Amino acid sequence: MKRYPLQTLVKLRAHRTALARTHMLEKQAAARACREQCARIEAGIQALDEERASQRRQLLDPPPAGQPWAVAMEQREAHVELLGERIVTEQASLQKANERLRAAEQELDQARQAWVRAQAREDALAKRRDAWRGEQMALEGRREEEAAADLVQARAARMMHEPG
Repeated sequence: MKRYPLQTLVKLRAHRTALARTHMLEKQAAARACREQCARIEAGIQALDEERASQRRQLLDPPPAGQPWAVAMEQREAHVELLGERIVTEQASLQKANERLRAAEQELDQARQAWVRAQAREDALAKRRDAWRGEQMALEGRREEEAAADLVQARAARMMHEPG
């Protein structure tokens, strides 16, 4: 059977589909990393919030022996404020991480669409190749039938011309 004329294109499309899939998997990994970073930051914010709540509950606890109340209260209040500032900083960091996550998910979506398009092009070409093969097999079958019919006619003609 003849070689499919567009076989090189089939290979090229398969290669492009594989590249698109690899690109999509890279974008998937980047989006997953962004998601994990957001989760880590959120966990850090929760831990800071719990620590701040714990420190607030301890505000009115008696100070250690030998330390005046005013100094102990001032230190505790400063620590609670520091935890509050760190929470605000972490929330800003979380907002930036969420923006990066949205961008990564958008890139992933674009990569996924590119992969689907490449896969569809490859499938369409494979379908066309299969149709071409079917046509070639049918053509070859017709040729064989014509050759067999010619042989039958030639045999009949030879039988008529040969003296018996």
